[in-house]
Amino acid sequence: MSYDADVLITGAGPGGCSAGIRLAEAGHDVLMLERDPLDAGPDITSGEVLALQTQIECEQLGVDLNADWAYERFRFVRNVYPDLSWTLHAIPEGMGHLAIDRGGFNAALRRRAVQAGARIVCEVTARDMELRADGAVVRTREGGEYRGRVLIDASGRHSVALNTLGLKEPEPEFQQIAVARFFESFEGTPPQAWDRHLYGDAGAMISGSQIRPGLFRYILEADLGVKQQGRMNPGEYYDYVARTYDPWIAERLEREPHVGGTWAMAPLAYRVAETVRDRLLLIGDAAGYLSPITGQGIEFAMRMGRLAAKTVGAALRAGDLTAGSFAEYVEARNAEVMTLAELVRMQLRLFRDRAALLRCAGDDEFRARVLLPLPVVERGSLLGRASVP
Repeated sequence: MSYDADVLITGAGPGGCSAGIRLAEAGHDVLMLERDPLDAGPDITSGEVLALQTQIECEQLGVDLNADWAYERFRFVRNVYPDLSWTLHAIPEGMGHLAIDRGGFNAALRRRAVQAGARIVCEVTARDMELRADGAVVRTREGGEYRGRVLIDASGRHSVALNTLGLKEPEPEFQQIAVARFFESFEGTPPQAWDRHLYGDAGAMISGSQIRPGLFRYILEADLGVKQQGRMNPGEYYDYVARTYDPWIAERLEREPHVGGTWAMAPLAYRVAETVRDRLLLIGDAAGYLSPITGQGIEFAMRMGRLAAKTVGAALRAGDLTAGSFAEYVEARNAEVMTLAELVRMQLRLFRDRAALLRCAGDDEFRARVLLPLPVVERGSLLGRASVP
């Protein structure tokens, strides 16, 4: 087989660029296939954030976070409990999540990949792929065909490898929907804070923040089955949860000016049967997805990109691109990423436990152990006044 590159990467997002930059800088010929333009313009559709480790991964790649696509950094977290009491927690200086324009962030990553020596073919969509004894082939909807010694699939939840090989499986424990709405203002949102309203029923929570001046986002995450049983559309389900559990949110939905339409995704979670095969590695959302509740989706993708680059680089040098040569990636992903994903799973279980959440409201030691180990700087109730401990 003749090759277009040593390494094909489907998807030039955070995971794909994390791998592509490192492999290109190591001297490998990298070709990335991306459905969007190199710079697709602003995208705040889902209100993305960069967790602290994501910011560290960016610095390691040479991506400057002092950019116009980087917005406000969170300095506080407010937890609102089922009885509508709340605690406000201070985040240590420089450690808060960073709100971003995802479009600008992706463009910065792609420019860095090109600078590192990777090639990017934009505005092409992978249609199917084929794993052969001597290489990997990706065919696009536009009629192109690309060949590489190895394929890293970073093309997300609708990954070409997942679809072609039938690797996606339902997540048995959590089947949820996310519904996001955007507002010009949202009176009472704590400044520079991630505002989390936890209800302890049907996995429901509504969380939000100011993304940038004049733009706020609040997103519902809740069990998909309740929506389906009630035959509600996403907007109706959002309103239903707010009316049922949170008059503070419900009031603001009525009076605050909306921006744009309602964004929704379901089901959120799924598993993947295998993350490696001969000449193939899956990273990012192509390797499975659980929940956006901690804002670590981009972090997990970039971690996997780093781990995949190390493993693929070694495999190329050894001339062995079988699944067995990718065992280091599987083991490192399990140790580094899946351990963190299990903590997310524990949080999801906690968010279904109304009694435990009510205990978190008043028991600082218990809350620090199971929910959030940050100091309380203020507490109060959405039904009354605030107080300083």
